[in-house]
Amino acid sequence: MSDVLLEHARDAGQAADPFCGSGIVSWFLAENTDLIVHAGDLQRFASARAAAVVERTKPLDVESLLASWFVVAQERIDRVIAHFPNAMRSVAPELDDPAEIRIAVERSRRFSSVVLPPLLDRVGGCWPMSKAYGGYYFSPAQALVLDALRQTLPRSAPRRDVALAALVEAASRCVAAPGHTAQPFQPTAGAARYIVESWSRDVWGKVAEAAHAIARRAARRPGKATTRDFRATLRMLRPGDLVFADPPYSGVHYSRFYHVLETLAGGREVNVSGQGRYPPAKERPASEFSRKTEAKRAAAELIDICATSRLKLVLTFPVGRSSNGLSAKDFIEFGGDRFSKVEYLEENSQFSTLGGNAVRRNARVQCVEAVVTFLP
Repeated sequence: MSDVLLEHARDAGQAADPFCGSGIVSWFLAENTDLIVHAGDLQRFASARAAAVVERTKPLDVESLLASWFVVAQERIDRVIAHFPNAMRSVAPELDDPAEIRIAVERSRRFSSVVLPPLLDRVGGCWPMSKAYGGYYFSPAQALVLDALRQTLPRSAPRRDVALAALVEAASRCVAAPGHTAQPFQPTAGAARYIVESWSRDVWGKVAEAAHAIARRAARRPGKATTRDFRATLRMLRPGDLVFADPPYSGVHYSRFYHVLETLAGGREVNVSGQGRYPPAKERPASEFSRKTEAKRAAAELIDICATSRLKLVLTFPVGRSSNGLSAKDFIEFGGDRFSKVEYLEENSQFSTLGGNAVRRNARVQCVEAVVTFLP
């Protein structure tokens, strides 16, 4: 697919990635072409990741960033744990004895939901990870670190962008959940060891590792990443520009599976419920592509905008019928007579099951993905 994008980027001035997700394709286009890249997504954590590279044209000195950021964040944590005689035992229970894991997890959940919130309210600031997810997706200690780092992000845009993207990536690497963050691991006999492994991961180290990797990357030309719907992203383009589209293929809103990262990116406290600790559905972004009754209309509109605006569109989608009712064939039918040329190829790929648990289903499965190019 990278060759297809580079080929059609040659005579374009701008590119759009309206479903930017992890930001990887936006980063690729920003680093390897002279296009101005417009990245967009309904979820803030996705646009935050994209912004860390597409909006910056020079590598960043990450050592000075981390040094000052980590010191201020640690001061916030120290103000919290100083209130507990056995502070680190309270927020970071030892989980060496498998027989004690369930007790430790239950104690951690009570601590995070009952003991910590009144203290955090007195300390001030927003502590969404600790209040909503401590003892579930993260140990209480990990959640406090994530909150403190989110509260103390650098102020200047390039440094802040890199720091937030690194924080989101670190959280995704430490989270105690199967596949995505749809539900946390429960302290059962089979899953307890995964909680131990996840809660043992060093958030500080993961943030530093991610920040180093992101900071060395940069765009050739400054672009823009914004939390918005695909229509708004496409409006940034002119005839002849390039669109890469990887629309949602699930009949369930992606915000259900990424709500933990979305809460972290937003930095605001949320009310949660259920085993997944979800914020209310009305507070989570929802895509028409993930509503089976609306998916075909949204797909047709995506094709129509690109055809009417004379944009080059490279689209990836599963060949087989997805749970939102769409397949690659639908996009071809919508656009077959609207473009001067349609190119088609298939690639073997791995697709996320959005919450596989490695027992009833894996987190990722083999599938065939279509790469369809629509040329005006």
